[in-house]
Amino acid sequence: MKDNRALLVYFEADIEKNRWFIDRLTDIAAGRGIRLDLVTPWQAFDETEAAFVINRSRDEEVSRYFEGLGIKSFNNSETVRIGNDKLEEYYLFQELGLPAMETVTGDTPREDILFSAPYIVKHRRGHGGNRVFKAEKYEEVREIIRGLNPSEWIIQKMCDTPGKDMRLYILGGKVVASVIRTSKKDFRSNFSLGGEAVLADPPEEVVKMALKLSDYLLSDYFAVDVIRDHGMWIVNEIEDAAGARMLYSLTDLDIAEMYMSHIIEKSSQKQ
Repeated sequence: MKDNRALLVYFEADIEKNRWFIDRLTDIAAGRGIRLDLVTPWQAFDETEAAFVINRSRDEEVSRYFEGLGIKSFNNSETVRIGNDKLEEYYLFQELGLPAMETVTGDTPREDILFSAPYIVKHRRGHGGNRVFKAEKYEEVREIIRGLNPSEWIIQKMCDTPGKDMRLYILGGKVVASVIRTSKKDFRSNFSLGGEAVLADPPEEVVKMALKLSDYLLSDYFAVDVIRDHGMWIVNEIEDAAGARMLYSLTDLDIAEMYMSHIIEKSSQKQ
């Protein structure tokens, strides 16, 4: 690498809850002779040199800025863009021929929604189960979105097994772990919301779906969530800045070590 200094980008509001992972990445980098500086997106735009950038801010412009400078960003701007916009994810699933729950934009009139309630209402840029709601009827959808920009929301058909999903972690184009997440009290199964998680062997068709997304996006480290509907596995979401709490609580994998090794190796390659 041309420099021994690299950048780790987080929004300030996310730093403390991710402090352990930040410190772990920083320590591993230091052990490899790299100074990994923590910066916010606003600070990042003042930088013009770095060996590489780890963008955990979910801001695609950060990755795009450094790519324009010829500096590799993890993840790349296309993964960050699509992986943080649930409507764009749905369009990608359709483009790749992957099964997904029927989805319309939040400003779709009731008569144009061809699936029945209950509905799942999501903000396009929500993550970790935040800004995700269940609506038993269309009137509740309108109440949820009232006073907000409806184009920033999506309405989805609800699967027949809510509160359960499978998450696959993909690193360097390979599935490195898979867990099943369940919640007994919520239609959302997110670990951060109190859901339970156990290790699981993903079915071959699910692995193929996840790797199809990885091949298209050329992602480095991200997660794919799938759900069950009428006996089929359905792609639900992509997680760009995938968390690692479940992996550390359930496995002996040191995903930070694996991620940093992957980054250093790829950063050493010619553009």
